[in-house]
Amino acid sequence: MKLDQLRAFIAVVEMGSFRAAADAIHKTQPSISAAVKALEGQYGIQLLDRDSYRPTLTAEGKAFFKQSKKLILQVNQLEHLGHHLAQGTEQQPLRLCISQMSLTQPIINLLKAFEEAHPAVSIELTTNHLNGVQEHLIKDNSEVAIGPSYGLDDRHIFVEVGKLEMTCVVHPDLLPALQAGSQKVKQQALYTLPQILASRLAEEQEHRFVLPTGRRWHVNDFQAKKTLVQAGMGWARMPHYMIKDSLEEGRLVRMDVENFSSHSQFPLFMIRLRNQTLSHEAHQFWSFIKEALKQRPS
Repeated sequence: MKLDQLRAFIAVVEMGSFRAAADAIHKTQPSISAAVKALEGQYGIQLLDRDSYRPTLTAEGKAFFKQSKKLILQVNQLEHLGHHLAQGTEQQPLRLCISQMSLTQPIINLLKAFEEAHPAVSIELTTNHLNGVQEHLIKDNSEVAIGPSYGLDDRHIFVEVGKLEMTCVVHPDLLPALQAGSQKVKQQALYTLPQILASRLAEEQEHRFVLPTGRRWHVNDFQAKKTLVQAGMGWARMPHYMIKDSLEEGRLVRMDVENFSSHSQFPLFMIRLRNQTLSHEAHQFWSFIKEALKQRPS
């Protein structure tokens, strides 16, 4: 049994086909097929059922896959440790990127718990917006990210770590005129009032919840977004935890917009690239968060 054979087998399972596996680990499709067949021949078992459109794990394959993942993970950690030791630096910083909207109290609590459990690990924290979080991973500026599902695809491995509630809000003095006697605000009533969006660059069309027509202002952070809305200069979808006090004190009010996702809840994920080997520190973080999530009450 060779490590390349195990990596080929794991790639087929995770990518769903021999061709995709070949592309993912930069091998030819025949070499991937040969590697899996060699494993099956060595132990006299069938790891993959090839009769369906996509190869699927047999009962023996499932058990073999589970242990293969553990072994490759340990090998990767050992390789990273060896490189760090060779450079004279055993400990590397954990490079973490978090979507600004994802800094909820439960997420902060997880970060604090990790720091307390691993005081020797230095965290390099960066925040970004929407697709920018995943771009940090692709450009190798971060190893692990936390954010919503923007930009997630087969390149990523992700674990749900929390929920985020979003709410449309506006200054209370503006709402009666916008409603015009109705419970819901018609979209055309908002066309002259800027929708405030937190994003990296105004020209990047990465937002899902925007009106098809109307004015848009782009700001760099949610505090600026909140300040403008509270000043009556626009309206916005905001993370509820950021505006809870403003709603209770009457500085902002909820707004229901017709045929628009005015109030919603969606999951937040811990994310890494599927084909990127994590550093020892990043693996510590990933494992710690997954274990901490298991301890949360249902």
